Amino acid sequence: MQRTPAAAAFALSAVALALGSALSACSDGPDRSEGRYCTEVGTHLAALNSPAIGSQADVEAMLDEWRTVASAAPLAVQPEWEALVANLETAATVDPADEEAVQALVDAARQNEPAANRVIDYTQRLCGVTIGAVKPVVTTTTAAPAATT
Repeated sequence: MQRTPAAAAFALSAVALALGSALSACSDGPDRSEGRYCTEVGTHLAALNSPAIGSQADVEAMLDEWRTVASAAPLAVQPEWEALVANLETAATVDPADEEAVQALVDAARQNEPAANRVIDYTQRLCGVTIGAVKPVVTTTTAAPAATT
């Protein structure tokens, strides 16, 4: 099924909002050091907080940003990062017209909220940056009814 950019943006925004959008850190080896983690967070912070999604290619680019940061996450928050990335990958495939699939996605996001909060707190303490400034994407608008006098 071909998905529109607006549908992809809706699904990804729903997960980002439900999760609180997040990141994390700790240390265990050169590839998962706190320094590398904070560097990756800083490098990808704008894309993590407010991804530009206008096409399927943008969705894939956003997922790559999250995967890159997740690959640097220290072992202390690695499971939380894996859960967040898995939710985003699922969101990228959900048809917003499928109410059951959207509800399942929202339920999964709620279950992973503690993981998101842990990543947010850990990243803020370790790297001094806040992740989670994602705002909802409006995919449809309706005109307000005309006022009657």
